[in-house]
Amino acid sequence: MATPTQQPPIPPEQRLALEQQARYQRITRNLAIGGIVLCPIIALLPPRKLDLYTFSLGVGFYLSADHLVTLRTGRGLVESLSPMKAVELPTEKAREIQRILAEEREKGRKGLEKQSEEQKGVLGKLWMGDEKEGWKERRLEEEKKALEEGKSYTDMIFEQIWDVWNWDKKKGGEDAGPKKE
Repeated sequence: MATPTQQPPIPPEQRLALEQQARYQRITRNLAIGGIVLCPIIALLPPRKLDLYTFSLGVGFYLSADHLVTLRTGRGLVESLSPMKAVELPTEKAREIQRILAEEREKGRKGLEKQSEEQKGVLGKLWMGDEKEGWKERRLEEEKKALEEGKSYTDMIFEQIWDVWNWDKKKGGEDAGPKKE
């Protein structure tokens, strides 16, 4: 004859917490059932108009339905109704097809990213011109040397403006030869 195993006694604080939790769950379930029934009835009573009051009754109906569906299924209302349910597929073949489709979507997304990078490359070429990698470091070095020589930022800005303003003269005129440093 099998003897039943006795559970150790529950401390009073834990028993009280479990009772309060059960009472809270029962009250929220009853309120959700009331919200499912009463919110549409109140919304349909005269005067019927679409305003903030009616919208709040709709939100109350949705929250009540969501709570009840979550209690029953463990998933929210939107997740339960969505066509892309996160459920376990019944066969290995179905899982394989789903994996292949996910890979194809990923390839398509990578192709789109590559096209956008190529477009960025064209825009980058238009914006940056013939500048090579490390242009910021070279520019900082030039700035540092100019500051050590005693030039101010105003002098460097005016030199930049002068270079941009007279760029045609440098190409064809006296500065056509190689730069000497």
